[in-house]
Amino acid sequence: MKKFSAEKIFDGKNIMKEKVIVTDVEGKILSIDDSSEHDSSSVNFLSGAICPGFINAHCHLELSYMRGRVPKEKGLAQFIRDLLSIRNERMEIVMEEIVKADEEMRRNGIVAVGDICNDDHTLNTKSKSKIFYHSFVEAYGFIPANTAKYFSAALNVFTKAREKNLSASITPHAPYSVPEELMKKIFSFSENEKQIFSIHNQETEAETQFFANGTGDFTKLLNEFFKLNSSEVFHPTGERSVNYLLKFIPKEKNVLLVHNTFTSEEEMKNISNEFSKVYWCTCPRANLYIENRLPDYKRWMSVNDRICIGTDSVASNDVLSIFEEMKTIQQKNSFISTEQLIQWATINGAKFLELNDQFGSIEIGKTPGLNLISDLNEKNMLSENSAVRKII
Repeated sequence: MKKFSAEKIFDGKNIMKEKVIVTDVEGKILSIDDSSEHDSSSVNFLSGAICPGFINAHCHLELSYMRGRVPKEKGLAQFIRDLLSIRNERMEIVMEEIVKADEEMRRNGIVAVGDICNDDHTLNTKSKSKIFYHSFVEAYGFIPANTAKYFSAALNVFTKAREKNLSASITPHAPYSVPEELMKKIFSFSENEKQIFSIHNQETEAETQFFANGTGDFTKLLNEFFKLNSSEVFHPTGERSVNYLLKFIPKEKNVLLVHNTFTSEEEMKNISNEFSKVYWCTCPRANLYIENRLPDYKRWMSVNDRICIGTDSVASNDVLSIFEEMKTIQQKNSFISTEQLIQWATINGAKFLELNDQFGSIEIGKTPGLNLISDLNEKNMLSENSAVRKII
């Protein structure tokens, strides 16, 4: 049995003071007591604030060998070009970097990850990891006639994940890369271990231009890099890309829309009202890396209970740390409290991944992991020197 206390305890939504968290050796919470109920010599009193383990709602573990190799601030279309142009590393290096990235996340207090999967390279590491992973196996491709081929590629990875007893589901990549036929096939696939989905959304203004009138950087990407005739494989809808997506996503299933840098406040409100299980993920450090732009978080406040945080990959980040994402958000948006950020980083992500019976909050019966945040200021705000370490 272990006992922990600190000046503040963030339980996932609120702040508790003068409390003792009692766990078993595995970290399962047995009780949360008043400090007065315990002899102080029996309690590990920590300087700082205790919070639950973090949920990384969006990551690309398979790209861990790309750290520092893709130029910054060139826009998403160029990022895709660069990414696909250098995906030829030796397999032993790919596998080594995946193991390192998994351990990096564990050290940084991450207990569960929603991980994007396009191949089977990460599956062995996931099967041995102390972190819980749900693998979102992406299906994508631009040519409608090749729908069966695109889905078969995703199904192959999905099957390998399930053979290792890993949690997995097949999901669309993004509105611009998944034709109508493939969208329908994905959402009608009944064998997903969990019927949850993660979709890149409105990460760049080029996505808006592409859907509005078929122009912009995505059109150039199709024509010049993929050597496709964009006018033959894609027909502009005259609407914003998320409207296309909403025709297919199921209202009764958890769906994570990732990035949303160019999503309007009206869109967020309307979608959240109509789709009660849509969650919104932000990956601020990746947004700065790729587009040098952050979402306007004031637009997000109406959906506070459904905001999650992701790291994206080290192809577009220098560290896999939800805590560093939190610091980045608050440094540029001081109206967002630390309590809100911890909620985004813990219980909201756990609810999306349908893991809130185990993770996301400090409650009796859960094994959420415990982290210690140091160097909060007198207003409970994160500082440049604030750090996190895993307790259990």
